Parts: sequence; structure tokens; C-alpha cells
Amino acid sequence: MTWFPTNLLCCLRSRCFSVVFSGHSAANMRMKARYRVGGYIDEMMSGVTQLENIKVLLKQAEEDWPSLLARLENMRNVILNADICRNGMIVDVTGDSAVLETIQPSIDTFLKDLPGKADGDKLPNFYKEEHPWVPRVKELMAELAPIEDEGFVVPTQVSYVGKGGIVYDEGETVTGAAQVVSRFLRTGYLWDHVRVMGGAYGGFCTFSPYSGFFSFLSYRDPNLAKTIDVYDAAADAVLAAAEQMKDDPDALAQAIIGTIGDMDGSIGPDQKGFTAMQRWLVNESAEYRQTYRNQILDTKPEDFKAFGERLKAMKQPSVAVVSSQSAFEAAAESGKKMELKTVL
Repeated sequence: MTWFPTNLLCCLRSRCFSVVFSGHSAANMRMKARYRVGGYIDEMMSGVTQLENIKVLLKQAEEDWPSLLARLENMRNVILNADICRNGMIVDVTGDSAVLETIQPSIDTFLKDLPGKADGDKLPNFYKEEHPWVPRVKELMAELAPIEDEGFVVPTQVSYVGKGGIVYDEGETVTGAAQVVSRFLRTGYLWDHVRVMGGAYGGFCTFSPYSGFFSFLSYRDPNLAKTIDVYDAAADAVLAAAEQMKDDPDALAQAIIGTIGDMDGSIGPDQKGFTAMQRWLVNESAEYRQTYRNQILDTKPEDFKAFGERLKAMKQPSVAVVSSQSAFEAAAESGKKMELKTVL
């Protein structure tokens, strides 16, 4: 049994290191967990919540190993159930035709030797049917990930400041123009105000056209309250840029070219294979990608204005920050109060 607590300790140290030195990722995952089912699951598996869960498991392993062992055995039995364990199984292999032909017998043997029945139960079509986890996860989100401003206290001299929310509701159409505006913010306004003038090692934003979630983030930031003020002014910066681009088409063209350049960057064979698998999983067709690309190329100042207005009206915005106790106290004096949780 001694191997299990040891592995948990290694996992705990790794997660602690990640929160302290990659706090922007932890903050972003925490924010996503408040709005979307997939974000909540990611945070449970890889975020601050996972860190807390590891602590609980470690305590249980040391004090009540039989009950934890029973849980682990039950998980194993469910995973290896012969009728369902091949549900959703995917093999993704990348190589040229000669390589694939050579390794085909090995793949066939590998698939044959996997546990479970090849003709067992099949998964429903989750492109059309709701996954059975969704209702339960939504209940847990309401209970464990309420939409509130949170601060996570760790021993650090810098801050990782995040603010996010929903700019597109589920089911709304998101055009490629939104990606141009997002990149403009990341490489222009946020770089200038958070990185150059604010002194942070990094200032950027993320946007998912699938979930409609948008977030601002900073990395190794000497500021906290001031950075949130920069985020709050971002929508007005986009609206101002929209007006400027009406008289300065070169600025718009530069934003479009930069976005296309990001899409057309060189990637290796392993990345190509993984990207193809991701596209297959989300049911993203070549026709959709071409349409999205055309929308990027056709971005107009009006698209900047529309996105800026959405950003200004961000639904249920919230903050997640990883920083020190003293930084949170100073931020509170500036009116930026958060629900604090000591992580380390």
C-alpha cells in the first residue's frame, strides 16, 4: 500500500508547483469551471480543486486504506467491464502510407488483445444526445463552483490575475472575426498595458468559439488591482479601435494577417495527427474551417465594434487570482475584494 501515498505525494507536489509557477492556468481553469460543464471537469481533474482532492485522498490513504481501496477497485471494475470498456475507444496513429502499412499487423494485435468485447455496448450519439454526466455536473457546479470573485493564496511575490465570463451564449453563431479581435487584444492592448507598462511577464486573453467563454490573464504580474482595471477598460479599447480602423485599413489588415499567420503556422507530424483527432471529436468539418477562415479574411471594423459591445456586456463576469496574502489585502483596499482560499 505504501506506493499509493507516495504517488499521491508526488502528484501533490507537482500540482502545488503548477499552481505557484503557472497560476494563470489555474486561474483560467477555475473561471471556466463556473460557466461550462467541460470546464468544470477539467478543473476537477487538473486545477486547484484537484489539489484539494489529492489532500483528501492522501489523508484517507493514511487513515482508512480499506475504504479507499474499495473505491479504487470499484473504479477498476467499472472501467474494465467487458460490455462497456471499449465504449468510445479511439486509436490515433500518424505516419506515411508505408509506415502505416508496416505497423497495421501490430495495431490489429493490440486491438485484439485489449480487454472487453469488440461487439459490446455502443455509446449513444452525443452530438445529438446529452451526455448522462451533464445534469449531475451542473448540480455540482452550482454547489462547488459558484460565480464569484476568488483569490487563491500561495507563497509568491507576483500575481496571476484572471477575469472572464461569457460573451456568446450556447447555440449562438460565432464568426471568425471574433478570433481577429481576440488576437488584437492579446498582441496589442494587453501586451502594451499589462506587459510593457504594467511590468508583468505576460498579459494575454483566451477565447473559445465553442463555449463562448472569454478570459483575460496575466503571468508573473507585479500588479493586481491595476491589472483588473486594465481588463475593465478593454472593451472601450476595442470600440475605439473599431472607429480608428474605419480610417486606417492597414491596421485592420495587419490584425487579419496576424490571425491567419497563427492558423497557418508550421506543425510537426505528431501535432497534425493530434489536431486531426481533435477536429474529428468535435465534428469539425473542412467546410466549416474554410467558412471560418473566410470570415477572418472578411473581418470589418463593424465586427470589432460588435465584439467590443459583447465584451462590455460580458455576462456574469468573475475574477480568479493566484497571489499572496499581502497582495490580496492591498487589492481589497482598492475595492477589489475576493473570497480568499489558502492553497499552500
